This record gives sequence, C-alpha cells and structure tokens, in this order.
Amino acid sequence: MVQKQYRHASGLGHAIINSRNNARRSQRAGPDGAGLYHEQRQPNWMRLQSVTQERDLDEFLSTAELAGTDFTATKLNIKILHQDQQNQYLLTAEQEVETSQRQQSHRQQLTVPRRPAWDDTTSPGELDRRERAAFLDWRRGLAELEERHDLILTPFERNLEVWRQLWRVVERSCVIVQILDARNPLFYRSRDLEAYVRELSEKYGKEKRNLLLINKADMLTVRQRRLWARYFKREGISFAFFSAAMAGLEDAFVELNIRDEVRQELELEKDLDDVAAEDIHVLSVAELEALFLKTAPPTENETDKIYIGLVGYPNVGKSSTINALIGAKKVSVSATPGKTKHFQTIHLSDKVVLCDCPGLVFPNFASTKADLVCNGVLPIDQLREYTGPAALVAKRIPKEYIEKVYGIKVQTRPEIDGGTGVPTADELLGAYAVARGFIRSSKGGRPDESKAARVILKDFVKGKLLYSQPPPEEDPVEFNRATYFV
Repeated sequence: MVQKQYRHASGLGHAIINSRNNARRSQRAGPDGAGLYHEQRQPNWMRLQSVTQERDLDEFLSTAELAGTDFTATKLNIKILHQDQQNQYLLTAEQEVETSQRQQSHRQQLTVPRRPAWDDTTSPGELDRRERAAFLDWRRGLAELEERHDLILTPFERNLEVWRQLWRVVERSCVIVQILDARNPLFYRSRDLEAYVRELSEKYGKEKRNLLLINKADMLTVRQRRLWARYFKREGISFAFFSAAMAGLEDAFVELNIRDEVRQELELEKDLDDVAAEDIHVLSVAELEALFLKTAPPTENETDKIYIGLVGYPNVGKSSTINALIGAKKVSVSATPGKTKHFQTIHLSDKVVLCDCPGLVFPNFASTKADLVCNGVLPIDQLREYTGPAALVAKRIPKEYIEKVYGIKVQTRPEIDGGTGVPTADELLGAYAVARGFIRSSKGGRPDESKAARVILKDFVKGKLLYSQPPPEEDPVEFNRATYFV
C-alpha cells in the first residue's frame, strides 16, 4: 500500500537547504564574519537558550554551522547514524566496576572549552571565528571520547553563547564558587573548571581561587558530612557546607541543633577524629559572606571590590543561595533548568560583588540513562522508558522506607521463586499505582505504571525519597543507613 505523503514532512535535504539559506542571509547582514552580525541582531533570550540535547540531525547541522560548512543539495542516499547509547537496564556489579575503571582512565578528557587567546587588536569577527573553531574542536573531542571508549556522557551545554558567559565570569572573578548538590557532590563538580581557573590565574598574573559550596547540606546526616569533609580535606579542596533552605531560620536555632549533633557524634565516633566540628558546620548567611572574604586573595587597595563568581548546574540551588545572601527576591528562582540566562552582577556589600553565571551543565560521565534521570539531568515528564530509573530507585531506597513514606505495601517475589527482596520496577510501580488509583482505562483496567513512575521519580529528585551518594570507596548502604533506620 502506498503510504500517504504529508505536505509538511521534512527531511535532511530540506533541512540542509534551509540551513544554507539562513547562513547566506546572515552573511549578507555584514562583511565581518558569517553569523556574527546575524547573532547580534537576534534577541538575547534567543541567543542564550540553553541546549543540552540535540537530535542527530540538529547535532549534524549545528556542528556543520560551527565549522562554516556549506552544502549543495543532491539526491544522495544519506543516512544519519544514531550515536546515542541507550542503555535501558541497570548494570551488574561487575559491569559497574568495569565502567567505573574506564571512566577513571579517561576523566582527564572531561574538559570545559577554553576561550582562545585575544588582545586589543583582535577584531570582533576574528574573535568570533576563533571561539567557534575552538568550541567545535571541543565538541568533536567529547564525541570521540564517547564513541571510541563506549562511555556515556551526561547531556552538556551545547550553546556557545552560554559558555561565553562562563568565560566572562571566570575572567572577572577572583574566587570561583561551584555550588553542588550535597546528595551527589562529585557528579555536579567540574574538576577541569578548577584547572581552567588556575590556568587563567597564571596567564594574567592575578591570583584566582576555587571553592566548593555543598548546598542542601541539611539533607545529610552529621556522619555523612564528616565523611565528605574527610574526603575533601584529603584531596586538598576548599569546601564549605550550606543550606539555602535553612537560610530563613534563626541562625542561633540552627547553630544550636547542629552543634548538639556534632558533640553527640564526636563522642560516639573515633575513626573520624581527624575532622573537626568546624569542618562540618553548616554555614549561616553571615558566615558564608565572611568565608568569601577570607577565601579571596589579597587586593592591592583596601577599596578594591572582590568579585565572587557563582557557577553551578541548574537546580542545585544557585539562585536560592543568592537570594539568601542578599536577603530579598532580587534574583528569580525557578524549578525550570536554565532560568538565569545572562551573566549578571549583584552588589552584596560595599566590598563583595557576586557574578552570577547562567546555570550550566558540564560534561560528566554517567553509568546508565537511569542514572541521569535520578540525578535530575534528564526531564522526567519526557521519559519514554521509565522502568530503568524506577528500578534504580527501588535498588537504592529500602523497601520498608518506601512503604513508610507512601503508606503502601509492596509485594515482592519470594526468594524460592528467584526474588532478592528488592522490588522490581513493575512491583514498585504496580503497588503505588493501585494504591493511588492510577488505572489505565484503555488497557483493560491495568495499573498506570508510567504515571506512578513520574510521581516516584520526581519525589526522588526532590529528596522526598532521600538517597545520598557516598565519597569514593565508602559503602553506599552503610553511608545511608542512618537516613532510613534511626
């Protein structure tokens, strides 16, 4: 049967022709560099739209545009090969070890793009071409890393304009603060950004320093903070714990509770006596501002302002941290990733100026697609395959704790029938769907596991179902035991 041809259907040929025509129009806009004047004529909100995922065709065309490639449309048999590694299942213990080893051996290749050299004689058009060429090489390097070594990379920022904002923040600031989610600090940390800060410090002869701010520290137990503090101290990393969510509480109340917990824990644990109470103290707003001043390198004049660059993934709490610091709603807070689009300065005091970078997703390794979902990187509402992420939640959160949080009973397969005591995705989602009345009328009254998965996964990402990744070489089960069984 001849299939119906849709009038609005478009293919690679149409896309290439449109891309070429758009490029020609932008070239006619000015003589100094294709695309530069066209970009300048676009509204800022269009130029700064965050792009972390692209279809294969979009990836092909955007890469070609960065390379300045033109095309002639011909009737060729062109195929777009899908390079995305869709791992829908959880790894076995052996596979996790093997994957971790491969990730560690290639971690040095997880870089951030560098801004090319320029000076006062460099024209805007020439600088634009250099930046595009350097950005293209960086993207090619990451693509090669992913393809040649069978590694999964997180979706990362693919819009050059967003990286330009980061370059400006790093160049201007004397302290670069990476804001991390306390539930998985290393996932949100960019080691190469710290290396880039040190490179610029040497290049310009002006000292720049790094600081890791572990936000949402209220989600960690005292012992968990102590284990992370010990890890960061051994690595020689400057760090501090903070909670934007607790910033509105009275400092004395927060401090009293924290110090009481610390004393109790210090009396019970001797294996962590190399970690002092101040190392795990969750800073108040005033203490955080004082830390910025303490961390900043000395200024030439006492009147010089100190610029603090704030960088972080979307939804790690960067805007909430700024709101807590300035004590007023001068920076918007949104659960939508990428709400802050422009590099902006905020005068915290006569001495301290905050440089707020747009939320930026750095390239990192992931074990599975399920891992990306549970870390809040992939949008839950757009999920097609949800059993992998749901199974990961069931693996990480004890069944008894899930039943207590939701007031449900999850029936698992008996051991005699091959059960392990850990619910499968179907067992967890089916129990939740039945308890909440999520029924699919179009499927003969079967439980709507897809709807149940979206609720449970969102609760996991928000922390209602709380799970925290431990430092390297710590046992995840033991690390989280006090969260569930105290």
